[in-house]
Amino acid sequence: MFVVKILILLTACVLASAVPQGLGAVGAPRELQGEELVNAQKDLESSLLKLAAGSGPNYRISKVYRATYQVVSGSSTKFSVELIDNEGATKTCDVDIWNQSWLPDGIQVTFRCPNQPEIVRVHS
Repeated sequence: MFVVKILILLTACVLASAVPQGLGAVGAPRELQGEELVNAQKDLESSLLKLAAGSGPNYRISKVYRATYQVVSGSSTKFSVELIDNEGATKTCDVDIWNQSWLPDGIQVTFRCPNQPEIVRVHS
């Protein structure tokens, strides 16, 4: 009888810890695909336009390699992206958009590009 109880307990633990396919753990970043990826790319383009109209940097998107989305204090969308600068040079960068829309200038954009200092800008 003890062995049966242990087996039932182990089965319950395995089922409780199982994650449905395609979903990550609660609060974990998830890979964007399809329409979600298209919408995230539009958000990135919007941020790039706002930053270019202000203090910069001035980039355009050449290619999005991947993007993830995570609910944090607000939301965090992280991109691995190829960007084009003012001079037409391309560079592969990691770009993070942290959106806390309830704050003034609640969108923080961080650029991490190889061999360049990290750039952090905010906009509304």
